[in-house]
Amino acid sequence: VKGESMIDAGIMDGDLVVIEKRDTARNGEIVVALINNEEATLKRLQNNNDGSVTLLPENSAMKPMSYPAEQVQIQGVLVSLLRRY
Repeated sequence: VKGESMIDAGIMDGDLVVIEKRDTARNGEIVVALINNEEATLKRLQNNNDGSVTLLPENSAMKPMSYPAEQVQIQGVLVSLLRRY
């Protein structure tokens, strides 16, 4: 993990995450999402009624980002976290 967007969920910069490869996820799951086939990000998923997807950071200093569903590809879902000491 690079960055501090998920620190309120206990996921810190430098942590290693284990991702179960899937192309779908439920609301509230923490996912790896590929945005516009370019940028991969780890965020909490929210599927909206209007067909858009909101990727929610777990850091109150950062804002959620919404995208048309076709711009977001779910790569997998967080299943475990490893931290080096």
